[in-house]
Amino acid sequence: MKTAKKTIMVMVALVMALIVLSCASGGRGARSPGGNWEFSNPEGGVQGWDLANSEFYMYRGPIKLSYDNTTLGKGLLRLDVDFAETKDLEWSEPKMKNDFPKAFNMKGKTKFVFDFYYNPSLLHGGSFKAKVFTNNNGILVDSTGETIEGGEDVGNGFVKQTATILIMPIAGFMTDLRFSIAGYLTDYNGPVFFDNMRWE
Repeated sequence: MKTAKKTIMVMVALVMALIVLSCASGGRGARSPGGNWEFSNPEGGVQGWDLANSEFYMYRGPIKLSYDNTTLGKGLLRLDVDFAETKDLEWSEPKMKNDFPKAFNMKGKTKFVFDFYYNPSLLHGGSFKAKVFTNNNGILVDSTGETIEGGEDVGNGFVKQTATILIMPIAGFMTDLRFSIAGYLTDYNGPVFFDNMRWE
């Protein structure tokens, strides 16, 4: 009888430990395998994205990266930017980074696609551009997309535009990614959002 009770207690302890580990991995540090990121699940948080502060190019404003599921009524990756100090520059580039928990196979991938949300009333001239790049594990990606303009009204003053960055086909496994949304001659000061970030 004592042996059975001890066995049950050990099993309960193991189950509790697994629950704790599961909860811990679902928070801000939870990571996508590397192929796509969507932010509908609050427990997933920012899906492993972080600021690459030491790699910013000509960006001098304050910045903050966070998870937001209230502003537009759905889960999104939020980046608060302020391009006011660099409004006369054609390229002001804060960067985000993501180190994958598992290498991602780039075979057959020719583009990086994402949904971009911004508030046109905060865009006093100028526009945005986006870039993806990495140079690891024998893989080199360094591609910039077309100007991001227009978009579909999604309420609360924001519009949504799906943006595509074309890349050359690559064979191999990617282990990390850098992504940036660059300001072009703009003083935009406020949040922008990202969703459905993916390789295709």
